[in-house]
Amino acid sequence: MDYRVRAAFVHGARALYALNWMDMAPALTYIKSYMNLTVVELGLLVTSFYTGISIFQILGGYLSSYIGDKKTSLIGLLLVAVFAITSGISNNFTELILSRFFAGLSAALFFSPALSLLASIVPEDKYAFHIGIYNGAFNVGAGVGILGWAFLDQYIGYRISFLIAGIITLILFIILTLLFKNIKNIKTEKSDIIKSLKKVFSSKMIMLIAFIGIGTMVAETIIGQFFVYYLETKGFSILLSGSISSLYLFVGFFGGIIGGYHFSRTNHKILVFILINLTLSLFLILIGFVYNYIFIIIIAIIMGMLVVYGFSVTYTFIRYLSRRDLVSLNLSFVNLIQLLIAAIVPVIFTFMAAHYNYEVSWVLMGIISLMFLPLIIFVSSGLKNTINNYKIQKL
Repeated sequence: MDYRVRAAFVHGARALYALNWMDMAPALTYIKSYMNLTVVELGLLVTSFYTGISIFQILGGYLSSYIGDKKTSLIGLLLVAVFAITSGISNNFTELILSRFFAGLSAALFFSPALSLLASIVPEDKYAFHIGIYNGAFNVGAGVGILGWAFLDQYIGYRISFLIAGIITLILFIILTLLFKNIKNIKTEKSDIIKSLKKVFSSKMIMLIAFIGIGTMVAETIIGQFFVYYLETKGFSILLSGSISSLYLFVGFFGGIIGGYHFSRTNHKILVFILINLTLSLFLILIGFVYNYIFIIIIAIIMGMLVVYGFSVTYTFIRYLSRRDLVSLNLSFVNLIQLLIAAIVPVIFTFMAAHYNYEVSWVLMGIISLMFLPLIIFVSSGLKNTINNYKIQKL
């Protein structure tokens, strides 16, 4: 089977998996009413998913090294389906927050191992481009999800929507188990796993790159999870709010493709990394002071493209720095750092909105995104050498 076909199945899995990531966003209004929750409790509900996905990143990376990236990613996809279904049948806040926590745990077992699996499928010189498609595929799935769930939640209820997402993912798991049968399952020699873990955790450069690129994760978290609800509080209709949020996600697909193509060819990779995160930080601040829907749409388009490009840059840097069998573990370490911060920002965002106003919330999001950017001075030299060495190895 041609590598493009196999890669397409991985990208398709990424898109459908995203349906279970963003199905919470348009449901928040209905969950708040049905369970009589406060806005801070909504923040905790979103945070529970990100807590699960963050603290189990290393488990996903470890399992990928121990049993293989293919097996780990498929197990994660199966569990995502299971806990989407339990989210749909949850009758109270406790049941729902636990379901979202374990849904996050399951997502942690899919993302990095699947991205590592992609490295076994595509040629090395095409990897940066396919990382862009992989990240863009998430946005397509999430965009369809937000728009689709906004419609379905309104007419059939958010609980049925969760069940639909779970069933679709379960069917996908069965199909991929059959289609990926002959794809190589990369894992680390068992005797080398502990040594490899120590090597990953002691890498200051990988840790710093995770912090420097935090702007993409903050933007993805707040825009992806709260933009629908925020726009509704500003008087936008449910469908218009969902449509704008979907547009933000859809254009990310093009940001991934264009960004992946551009980044694989540019000689200014570090400068691109800086500019993306700086721009995202400034736009996060700007959102709180823009009320015209035309300007909000323009901001959503720009940020949607830059977020996916930003993730692609971060993950490509990690590939440059990683031994092949440690790609998943290194990506998991980066995701652990970024998602731990992402787990906190929804609480900060909703707390400041509840006690002050949304303008303060957006300014804080921009500040958090910007505060680690100066750390680039500590990695620029080493990262430049790594990029040059990687190019030489592939000649």
